[in-house]
Amino acid sequence: MKGFLRDVKLFFIGALGFDNATDKLKKRALYKDLDLLTLILSDEIGIPNPLYYHTVELLPYLSSEVEAWRESEKASILWRVLGEIGEP
Repeated sequence: MKGFLRDVKLFFIGALGFDNATDKLKKRALYKDLDLLTLILSDEIGIPNPLYYHTVELLPYLSSEVEAWRESEKASILWRVLGEIGEP
């Protein structure tokens, strides 16, 4: 009986979305998008990118996300360090 109640509880947790799996997947997808934008716009934060000429071709497709990327990068440690010591 105890095992049955545990299984019913797990069923409802999964069915009603009390599990944070979807939130974790959304957060992981956001980080992947931010990583891609960081790679594409690495020259903007002072990291030389030898493929900048080719990656800049993606900017028209990502123009709506660039402002969100800038806001997230300003809050990052790297941006704060570059602000303190100045860009190279």
